[in-house]
Amino acid sequence: MKPILTPRELAEAIGVSESSVKRWVDDGSIPATKTSGGHRRIPIDKAVRFIRDNRSVVLRPDLLGLSDVASVAEDFPTAGEETEALFECLLAGEGERVKGLVLTLYLNGHSVGDIVDGPIQGSMRRIGELWEHRPEGVYLEHRATEIVYQALMRLRNLLPTGPGRPIAVGGGAPGDPYFLPSLCVATVLEAAGVEAVNLGADLPLASLEIAIEQLDASLAWLSVTGDTFPADLDDQIQATADSLIDRRIPLVVGGRRSSTLGLRSSGNLHMARQMAEIEAVAHGMHFSGGTALETN
Repeated sequence: MKPILTPRELAEAIGVSESSVKRWVDDGSIPATKTSGGHRRIPIDKAVRFIRDNRSVVLRPDLLGLSDVASVAEDFPTAGEETEALFECLLAGEGERVKGLVLTLYLNGHSVGDIVDGPIQGSMRRIGELWEHRPEGVYLEHRATEIVYQALMRLRNLLPTGPGRPIAVGGGAPGDPYFLPSLCVATVLEAAGVEAVNLGADLPLASLEIAIEQLDASLAWLSVTGDTFPADLDDQIQATADSLIDRRIPLVVGGRRSSTLGLRSSGNLHMARQMAEIEAVAHGMHFSGGTALETN
């Protein structure tokens, strides 16, 4: 991936004139910097945002440093077939194509939440069921998890960055060994303009509270996906949420097993069934000096 593009590279990548790109830079449509010699330079995340916002067609992904996108350009699945295509690539261990599929969906305007809730969740659910029918099922699931991890990390490199973003911190609930769901949350939040600090699987809630304090976080999350967790986890989560009330910090709880806890959305505790709901919490927050003032 190329971190910085010239106007010519972006123009050739999306099939427009170089003068058009320069004009868009000069009128602020594409944020850019200038070298000491006055040459325009476009950060890749700003170029990607422009491509998404304007529904531009990427004709030359190689010029953007996106060789994985180029790998699926000729046979990208039709609408509605993305989950099946991703499943087949994960089953075959085709990591480059998985990255290409995920990045192309994002470039085409799909939100990260939709990508996770749709193709990624659907294909990983099918992969996870293979252990019941095939002796190599566990190996295939572990390999697929690593491939999706790499694809999400690749996607995060395309997301907007910069100072002044509110901070969110979270991870997998105590006893939860799965790291991928929490990474999905972090990626969704990053796409929503939040600096997400993912503390990984099996996170003690005391450690979460320390991280919230030390990082001055404005939002926290917990993923509850595993089959084994403390019997009093619902009480622990509620106590953590209660401890954040005075600072008006929302705690978002989701994951495959979260519905078994008996918790309900109330006050600053938000139960999320889908990544789209986490996006909504992030987009619905109003920040002042990095502190959450209100949630809608």
